[in-house]
Amino acid sequence: MMECYENYPGSVVAFNSLFGLAGFAVGLMVLAQLGTWAWVGYLALYLLEMASVLAFACTRCCYYGKNCGMGYGKLSALLFKKRAEEEFHKATSHKVAGILLLVTFPLPILGGIASLIVGFSLYRLLLFLTLIGLTVVGFVTRPRLVCGHCKQAESGRCMMAPRKKE
Repeated sequence: MMECYENYPGSVVAFNSLFGLAGFAVGLMVLAQLGTWAWVGYLALYLLEMASVLAFACTRCCYYGKNCGMGYGKLSALLFKKRAEEEFHKATSHKVAGILLLVTFPLPILGGIASLIVGFSLYRLLLFLTLIGLTVVGFVTRPRLVCGHCKQAESGRCMMAPRKKE
């Protein structure tokens, strides 16, 4: 088991923040191929999902007000009051935030597939492959960079991390 961070190093926070923004931007570009309604709808859902994560999950996290692996701890503290850490992953509002995350995440990939079916072009294919590449790299690096050093993952309370084996 790796050491859990009290505060994540700035390099990890910067990498995950930039990587997340790149994935979001490419996702918007992919969905823009389907029309304004697709990218505007995704943007609205993404902003709702991020607001709910910051308000309902991050406010209950032990990294609230600190450098968390995703860069949300300090941002959440600027916007919302701290909630009880014991409620992390137990409160209904926290579960709703998780569901929004799970619904929002695959939309650019599904939109990319639909875009290629509706009107194939090399540009659309390159956008889609870039999105897939960013997704794969994120799934490969995040468990080691973030989850492997997270107190919530260590305790088995994070729904995004592998469960602690007894």
